[in-house]
Amino acid sequence: MTLHIIKSAKADIIVQVSELASESDQVMLIEDGCYLYTVATKSLTAINTPILALSEHMQARGLSAKASAEGIELITFKQWALLTHHHPQSTSW
Repeated sequence: MTLHIIKSAKADIIVQVSELASESDQVMLIEDGCYLYTVATKSLTAINTPILALSEHMQARGLSAKASAEGIELITFKQWALLTHHHPQSTSW
């Protein structure tokens, strides 16, 4: 059960995460990683890994509505803190 925190806008990171992630993992988009929301949904849907994004970071980039339409759950900083507590491992990309 790993929380994969993607903060870089490099598309090859999504490929690496999709090779390592499992259904029990979650993917979190923050900072410039928010720009990868379409790539993430296409790559990670096959393994059924939930994709989350920090709401404030999506709003700052004007991507909130589009990301929500793609099925990405927007969460707050408090919810993110609870996620890190819930997952025994986290990896930042």
